[in-house]
Amino acid sequence: MTRDTTAGTPRAAEATSRIAGGCLTVGLMVLSALLLLVSFAATTEIDSPEAFPGIKDNRSVLVLMILVLGLAALLGAVAIALRLSRTRLTTAVVSLACTVLLTAAGCRAYTLAPMLQCWGHESLAHNPNGSYTCHDR
Repeated sequence: MTRDTTAGTPRAAEATSRIAGGCLTVGLMVLSALLLLVSFAATTEIDSPEAFPGIKDNRSVLVLMILVLGLAALLGAVAIALRLSRTRLTTAVVSLACTVLLTAAGCRAYTLAPMLQCWGHESLAHNPNGSYTCHDR
């Protein structure tokens, strides 16, 4: 009877942890991208007053929380990728994807910031000059 001892070697355990870490990194980056997409979609009506005039529900606090969760997922993906990657190609690919997602998050934060003045109000309206008017129904 022969015994296969390659599965218990440190090299096999390291390869398994890299595969698991890679899958977790990709999963967190996809989650981050989806959360950023949801944060853009949640305020489509408010962002374009020409297409959707009038007073809309104030979702800015919810969108801010979704944005923060997306950034936390992205930072987790970066931390795992930097911890487990040994090749420059992997680091470059993760860095490029994170740069794209961070740029989208920055754009989202830039467009969301003026809405946050209405933090405690139920609804808001986007004025033609780019400002927001807070309303309570």
